[in-house]
Amino acid sequence: MKIFVTGATGFIGSHLVPHLLGLGHEVGCASRSAEPPRNTRTWSVGPDGLGFRAALAEFRPEVVVHLAALYIAEHRYEEVGSLVTANLQYGAYLLDAMRDSGCGAMVYAGTAWQHYENADYRPANLYAATKQAFSTLAEYYLDALGMKLLELHLYDSYGEGDPRKKLIDLLKFYAGSTDTLAMSQGNQRLHLVHIDDLARGFALACEQVRHFGAGERRVYRLPSKGAVSLRALVDAFNAADPAHPVRVAWGARPYREREVFEPWENTAILPGWWPEIDLATGLSRLRRQESPP
Repeated sequence: MKIFVTGATGFIGSHLVPHLLGLGHEVGCASRSAEPPRNTRTWSVGPDGLGFRAALAEFRPEVVVHLAALYIAEHRYEEVGSLVTANLQYGAYLLDAMRDSGCGAMVYAGTAWQHYENADYRPANLYAATKQAFSTLAEYYLDALGMKLLELHLYDSYGEGDPRKKLIDLLKFYAGSTDTLAMSQGNQRLHLVHIDDLARGFALACEQVRHFGAGERRVYRLPSKGAVSLRALVDAFNAADPAHPVRVAWGARPYREREVFEPWENTAILPGWWPEIDLATGLSRLRRQESPP
């Protein structure tokens, strides 16, 4: 299958692309990086999305996987434009280029943060609102052009080689340090999914979306085997490498505004998919590779 991937040099994309290649797919990528993925055909696409039309016209994919996004948990006024450009305008150009190239199937990443307090739609932050806005925009192409859409709502992810400044990166930074990490009370529960499991999920979704009917859209999620509290996550992280623990001051920081305490679980898991890597195994792999000597 010919699959075009945006966000191919991001954390999820950089694991998905080699996984797709290993399955025998031909992969094309949109890249703003100086080092595009190996063994792929890569096109330069600007931050505003210009360049998609030429890329898709030449590559002619059967499925597009849209991963490119800007994540900001708590935005500042100056970041509003960047969020809208990256998460809405960029994707709008992509959808229109798909129309012009004749590609009618897309798999794209949503977020469980679109469902604050388990609502059908209630964004926990502006990032989640822009993800929902893209989904709404895509409805036009679904209805008017019969596009096939499969939306995968994601939770927190982790794994080896993660460059993102998120929770696991913070724990790695403090691992083995005599400094104490200030955190909230730690009662929020979360799904933490290993990147290898996410790559399998997106590859499976590519196979499934091709068989949708014209104008069909489905939403699934990719959870872990079971949600854990933030306190339990830190315990599991320390258990994976007891020689380099993280020292935490619980309750030293307030909860975020609109903190998510229970993960959204009100829709089906992607059919045929289940996470293979449990939290203890995944954290053990991570810490063996990245802990200090």
